[in-house]
Amino acid sequence: MLNVFSLSNGRLFQEEIESLEELARFRPIWVDLEAPTLEEKRWVKQYYGLSIPEDAIDDDIEESARFYEEDNGELHIRSDFLLIDTDDEARQVRVAFILNQHNTNLKSRGVLFSIHDEDVPVFRLLRMRARRAPGLIEDAKEVLLSLFDGDAEYSADTLEGIYDDLEKVSRQVLSGDV
Repeated sequence: MLNVFSLSNGRLFQEEIESLEELARFRPIWVDLEAPTLEEKRWVKQYYGLSIPEDAIDDDIEESARFYEEDNGELHIRSDFLLIDTDDEARQVRVAFILNQHNTNLKSRGVLFSIHDEDVPVFRLLRMRARRAPGLIEDAKEVLLSLFDGDAEYSADTLEGIYDDLEKVSRQVLSGDV
C-alpha cells in the first residue's frame, strides 16, 4: 500500500495512491510504503527517481547499513519499531527511511520515504496527532523525528508495564508465595 501525506493549513493529510498518475498529482512531505508491491516501487522510482534497495527491510543487516548517506545526498536509516501483538507478545518491525534534504536536482527533495512490511502503531499515532494538531509537523525531517519520538514514548510505556509485571512476580518469589 502506498500512501502520501501532504501538509495543508498545518495539518497532515493522507491519500492512498493507486496509480503513477495519481502519485504525480500530490506534493507530499511523506511517502509511506507498507508492504509495497513491485509496481508501487516502480512508481516511486519513475516519479521520484528513488530506487528502494532490495534489502531495505531485511532482518539481518550489518551495522554499517543501518545509517548511511548516498553520493546523491539521500540519507538512509533503518530502525526497528516496537509492536505489541494482540496476545501481548512484543516484537519488532523493521522500517527503512530515505530522506533527501539537500539535493535540489531530485524530485525526492524534502520528502521522507518509509518502507515497512506491516502497520506500525507509532505511524498511526503520528497521523492522528498531525491531523488534529495544526503546526505539529512542518517538514519531512519533523515527520522522521516525530516517528522516533513516538517510538520512544510507546516503548517506554510498554517497558513500564513489563517492569510492573516483574515487580509483582519478584514480590511473590521473595515472599515465598509461589
